[in-house]
Formats: sequence, C-alpha cells, structure tokens
Amino acid sequence: MKLRNCPECGKVFTFIRTNLCPECQKKDEENFRIVRKFLSENPGALITEVSEKTGIGEEKILRYLKEGRFSVGTKIQVKLQCELCGAAINAGRYCLPCQEKLTAGLKKVIREQNEKVAAEAKKKQEPVPQKGRPRMHSAESWLEHKKR
Repeated sequence: MKLRNCPECGKVFTFIRTNLCPECQKKDEENFRIVRKFLSENPGALITEVSEKTGIGEEKILRYLKEGRFSVGTKIQVKLQCELCGAAINAGRYCLPCQEKLTAGLKKVIREQNEKVAAEAKKKQEPVPQKGRPRMHSAESWLEHKKR
C-alpha cells in the first residue's frame, strides 16, 4: 500500500487507483456529473461557458475530456490536440490513427517479449548434446556395465 498526499486537499491517503483521496474523489465525481448534465442540456457550449455556468474550473473539464469520460455524442467546443501528431481531437489524448499505431507498437513489443521468454524456456528444457549424438543415461550405463 502506498501513501500519498491528495493534490486537492493535501490529506494523506492510501493510494488505490486514483490520485485523489476518497472525499475529493466523491467531490470530483459530483463535479463530473454537473458538467455532463450541463452539456446534455446545452450541447455545443464553449468550455469557458461550461466553466462559468457550473463553477467548475476549465482544467478539470479538460481533464475529463482527456480521460475520455464524455460520450462521443457529447458536443463541447474545445480545441484538444493529439499529443503525438497535433491533430485536432474531440476527446482523449490521441487521435484514432495514433491510437492504432500505439496499440500496434505495444502488441509488437509484447509479442517479441513472449517469443523471447518462450525461446529461453525452450533452451532450458533441451538437453545439451555430448560428443556425437545425444544418448540416454540408461543406455550409457548399460554399455559401461557390458565393457566391464
């Protein structure tokens, strides 16, 4: 268990999956619901308008967008850019082509790692051949016994 300080209130809490303490997490979820409700009632609103009318900061609204928490049907006028290529996007951190490239790259790395692990495991299981052809231990001991 990791202890962290909440960036909102400064309290020490046990980190589980979010960077916020439980109280601030509840408040953040309520803020998200307020923004989502406002956007459903006012589609196409500017981010500054959403912030002014809801009292929730633009940074938080942008964070919700980057986290992809708004559905595709939600319309909000904001200029987000893909973090890789700079293309205009509506939500999230990356455009669809860059998401596909990242996914393909991750799959390739994982596949290579799995192949490497499999090759190492196979090496450990194969017996190292002695001079000539590999022999079974019981056959060698029988030949030794016969020579005596």
